[in-house]
Amino acid sequence: MRDLSSGPVLQVHPSRRCNLSCGHCYSSSGPREDETLPQRLLVDAIREAAWFGYEQLAVSGGEPMLSEDLPVLLRRARTLEMTTSVTTNGLLLGQTRRWQRIAPLIDVLAISIDGTEEEHDRLRGRQGAYAHVVRNLEAVRATGTPFGFITTLTQYNAASIESVVRLAAEQGARSVQVHPLSGAGRAAIELPGEQPDAIELAAALLEARRLGEQYGVPVHVDALTADQLVLYRGDLVPPFPARSVTQLAPVLIVESSGRVRPLAHELPDELAIGNLHRAPLHRLVAEWERSDRAARLAAACEETWTDLVGADADPAAAWADEVARRAAARVAAERQAVLPIAA
Repeated sequence: MRDLSSGPVLQVHPSRRCNLSCGHCYSSSGPREDETLPQRLLVDAIREAAWFGYEQLAVSGGEPMLSEDLPVLLRRARTLEMTTSVTTNGLLLGQTRRWQRIAPLIDVLAISIDGTEEEHDRLRGRQGAYAHVVRNLEAVRATGTPFGFITTLTQYNAASIESVVRLAAEQGARSVQVHPLSGAGRAAIELPGEQPDAIELAAALLEARRLGEQYGVPVHVDALTADQLVLYRGDLVPPFPARSVTQLAPVLIVESSGRVRPLAHELPDELAIGNLHRAPLHRLVAEWERSDRAARLAAACEETWTDLVGADADPAAAWADEVARRAAARVAAERQAVLPIAA
């Protein structure tokens, strides 16, 4: 989930190509995947997203440092006065020429670190991956590029956050972001049932506060308490009709397939905005806003908020995941309702 104090985010995934096949990957990326969105479609989407009011470009993947298009995308965002971030597994940061090409174009580098060295390597299926990334941090520090760590929270690893925060303090990372495990992609197959529940999210929020004070590194968990849900209702539940697509979709996701999805990877295709292979972003958005899909997303946000702040409210929730879950359940019910009744 984006920081609610920041502006709307355009999240792009140029390719599913990656040098790892991590068990928690939400996009099922890997060395054998070659799905890539053409550069011209991405550049046009960035330009149009900036026109809509998206202020940040966040590039992920796949491993974005494998993409020859990455410098072009970052440069285009900079010319449009968007801030830029890149999320990487960190294994290619030691390749000096590759890193130095993009370092001046990045406002924040997010490096994926998951738990202890043993946990990190096991999740990535590669012994020595953790040590390799830590060695490469020297190259990042040499360019002065601000960097932070991003770590995945499962149902069972809240206690491992401390090792990531400790490493951040030792290595000069600006912050640690704790992101709940997605239920999409390879994670749904290899880590079923490991998405953190409300109790684990609440524990992570408490642990983040403690660790931030202890180590002097800001720790942000992509989850909200029940009180925060009430406080931020105006940011979470969009008006409908909305003045801008950024109100309905403060996070806009462009997948390597060309599909444009609002808010969350897990949001069902029936609520997606469209595909860039079919039409440019401005046309897709106009069609989406005129259809019932935008209204259904707004209704899903309203329903989710009402459920989460009710009398039996959970102590914490991952907002976008909860919206996606309810939207998917409603879509499934609609599909079931139109199935023919067997004689």
